[in-house]
Parts: sequence; structure tokens; C-alpha cells
Amino acid sequence: MAVVTVVALGFASLGQNLNEGLQAGLLWVALLFGMSGALARGFLVEEETGTADLLRVGATPSSVYAGKWLFHGSLFLVLSAIILPLHALFLKPGSVSALGLGLMWLAGGLSLVSALTFCGALVARTAVKGALLAALAFPVLLPMMLMAVSGTKTAFEGESVWGALQGLCGYGLMLTAGGPWIFERFWRE
Repeated sequence: MAVVTVVALGFASLGQNLNEGLQAGLLWVALLFGMSGALARGFLVEEETGTADLLRVGATPSSVYAGKWLFHGSLFLVLSAIILPLHALFLKPGSVSALGLGLMWLAGGLSLVSALTFCGALVARTAVKGALLAALAFPVLLPMMLMAVSGTKTAFEGESVWGALQGLCGYGLMLTAGGPWIFERFWRE
């Protein structure tokens, strides 16, 4: 879905120069679309198929959470390897700060992976997964997406991303450290 998003927007804007804010937003929306499909393959499928019960018996909650985080992180790397070149090819960003863009990608990826793993873990054992996931993911993902888009816009303008990078790193580290701790509280129940 993320590839279709970038290609369709690239063809829609053919011959036009999009401003940096719109390009940054399109990049992060495409990454979010691509990553949102991973939630169904993470915690939710294991709850529906019954393999989560086996994990509860044989694994610690922190190792289960870390495994899901690594799965989401690997998916983010693969997805980024496809999306970033397509984005550069179709949307042609101007004077990009390569270091700033790389740092924003790294901090944004940490935050996105941590947020999606956290949201998937929280709704895995509920009866109304889809509705609860949408309601829970919005307030968790919104601050992260705003900081990622703002910092990426700044990197596309060739300026310093230090302010957005601090916020994004703090948010990502908070979710990365707090997620397993919260997950452990309800995993066994």
C-alpha cells in the first residue's frame, strides 16, 4: 500500500514542484500506511490463532515484546529501502540535508516502530480490536507523526533538525522503554 501511495502521488504531481512540507508529510504517511499492515501480523494474529497462549507458557513478556518490536523494526527497514528511493525518484526533493534526513528517518523509525508495537500489544486481547486500535493509535501516533513531518520538512529545506530530533528521540525512547513495562502488566492476565 505504501508503494502505491508514493507512485500514485508521484504521477499526480508529475511536472509540479511540491513544497517541502507536503513532501515530508507524504513520505511519513506512506511509511505509516506500509507499517499499519504489520499490526495484523504481530500480536493480533497470534491471539486469534491461539499461539499467544503457548507464548504465555514458554516465554517471558519482555522477550515476546522485544520479538514483536524487532519484527516491526525489520519491516520498517525493508519498507524504507523501497519507499525512500521511490519518494526521491517521483517527488524530487530539493536541497536536502542528508544528515538531517538520515537522523529524522532513524528517530522517526524508532518512534513509529515503538508506537505500533505498543498499540498492537495493548489491543491484542480485546474483543473489538479494529475499533479500539483506531481509537488508541490516533493519540499515540499523532505527536510522533507531527514531529517526524516537521523535522523531515526542515531536512528537506536543508536546515538543522535538532529541535524536532530531540522531541522525536524522547518520544521514541519513552515508548521503547515504557512499552515492555506496560505490556508485562497485562500479558499474563
